[in-house]
Amino acid sequence: MNTNAPTVPAQASPSVIPAEYNKLVATAQLREIRLVKSEFSLDAEALGAEQASWKHVHSCEIQQSHYDSDDDLLVAWVNAEASCIKKRKKIVSAKCRYLIIYHVDGKPDDAIVNAFAKRVARFAAYPYFRTHFAELASQAGLFLPPLPIIKERKILPSEERKQLTPTEGENVIE
Repeated sequence: MNTNAPTVPAQASPSVIPAEYNKLVATAQLREIRLVKSEFSLDAEALGAEQASWKHVHSCEIQQSHYDSDDDLLVAWVNAEASCIKKRKKIVSAKCRYLIIYHVDGKPDDAIVNAFAKRVARFAAYPYFRTHFAELASQAGLFLPPLPIIKERKILPSEERKQLTPTEGENVIE
């Protein structure tokens, strides 16, 4: 598998054909989720501070995705980040990068690969990040609430969503 192949930044595309997207969803098999980078920092101000007043910020985004035709693999890189802010200062921070690999049948185009990565790969990585962040916070002696769930985003234009049957619509972001 060539994980260093040229990649296309994951972006929503209006050229996604729902039937082709759903075909990819039906055949995709998760192969691997790998944590490839992790950074954690704790500012001294966090020690002994009242944690209830901290603002919590988090994100989980697809950085890049591509289809490796040599091995029939869809590869996505997911960046996840969470931090706690006290009076405009970031006092707790965690940043991770995950490599998500799916085996897929067929030859999906870039638009479908990107839509799938945005819709599915980020949801595959996020529970791992939530757990990792909780463990890091615990080891740092912090008692933080769990990170919230992430929600789906609209990828397909509304005209294409209208063409889907209810079963097909379950695989598409509303």
